[in-house]
Amino acid sequence: MQRNRKKRIVVWILGIIITLIVAVIVFFQIPYSPLSHEFQSAVQSHTNQSNVPAGIFTEQDLEHLPEPIQNHFRITGLIGHPVMSSVSICIPSAHIYTSSDSTPMVLNYTLYLFGHRPVRLAYMNTSMFGVPFEALDSFQYGVGFMRGELGKTFTIFNETGIEMDRAQLLTYLGELFLIPSAMLSEHIIWETIDERNVKATIIYDDLQGSGIFTFNDDGFLHSFRTDERGRVNTDGSIDFLAWSAVIEYWLKDERGIYLPGNMIAVWHEPEGDFIYFYPTEGFNITFH
Repeated sequence: MQRNRKKRIVVWILGIIITLIVAVIVFFQIPYSPLSHEFQSAVQSHTNQSNVPAGIFTEQDLEHLPEPIQNHFRITGLIGHPVMSSVSICIPSAHIYTSSDSTPMVLNYTLYLFGHRPVRLAYMNTSMFGVPFEALDSFQYGVGFMRGELGKTFTIFNETGIEMDRAQLLTYLGELFLIPSAMLSEHIIWETIDERNVKATIIYDDLQGSGIFTFNDDGFLHSFRTDERGRVNTDGSIDFLAWSAVIEYWLKDERGIYLPGNMIAVWHEPEGDFIYFYPTEGFNITFH
């Protein structure tokens, strides 16, 4: 009698454990997640608020810009095409490194940039041993954060603060070439350095940051570099290193517009350049 009771208890416990395991597996397989929902909701909210004037890019729009920027608009074929209010960039395989000798984390990466004000939203997702991992980079209304979650539930990092605000604003500035309409923004101040280099300063609320855009011999934008972007380390400390966004090549689409085909992100460390963000399959750009 006692033995049968113990067996029933064991079976009952095993049943609960199996049910919990199945429930967790099913939960992981469901497409919905709070972080993904937060990303999609923010994208929709800013899409609804977008007030970039409708129309096309004209030569008159460019008159106040430095000549290298004007020339870039011409050679990329944007003149005469619609002004975009936002852009989405889909990167199917982004390799992200934590150090120069580390094994990369491979993620699906979706980025949205908006032109009506500096807004940057990037959602990343992958799995680690079957457990979903997600991260969200956000810069909205002058506030930035970078948050990562494991298993759709457990927050494993959540970087915030003034230096994160500045870092996200400077990243937006460095990615202006992905949303050309933002180059016409009142938030950007341009200064010509020479025929191949232009300084840009972005001012938004109480935040400000600057960097240098460099163009190649053909007039295409090659890179953006700033010395003002802080890097948050795993111990919470912050390094101020030179940071660059480098366009590897440009591709012509069916409309005759040249778009960036791939971009890498680089920290210029004292011991050498550290490429920490590298899309291995390029990326796809869609204007909205």
